[in-house]
Amino acid sequence: MAMERNELSQVRVLTRQARSSPDARHFVVDVLNDWGLVGMQDDAALVVAELVSNALRHTGTPSVRVIVRRMPSDTVRLIVIDKHPELWPARQSAGPLESGGRGLALVDAVTRVWGCTRLPREKYVWADLEVSKDA
Repeated sequence: MAMERNELSQVRVLTRQARSSPDARHFVVDVLNDWGLVGMQDDAALVVAELVSNALRHTGTPSVRVIVRRMPSDTVRLIVIDKHPELWPARQSAGPLESGGRGLALVDAVTRVWGCTRLPREKYVWADLEVSKDA
């Protein structure tokens, strides 16, 4: 796992393996702790785990990049980048007894906004979380 650091953005590359989502959660929690944003760790960990899990499960990509970026506004942006721009994330409807299909609904519920940006060779799925005054 490689990590680049600077003041407002941190990056980690995660390879496809069983511990990728937990590694993403720990990475984001550590970054937010370093930035003094402890109050948003739970929501951010949930969001990044879902985005990483989706990217690895649905695209077959061998690795993803995870970026945690402090935006100029009171926002932290989580970005997961994979190499399959043709595969677009979509919310699904899950029945009450189904075990999957709720991930992006959870992301939608805890973020200010989320979306996807397609580039020629990769796609960025991003989510903005609002920094609360007591974070």
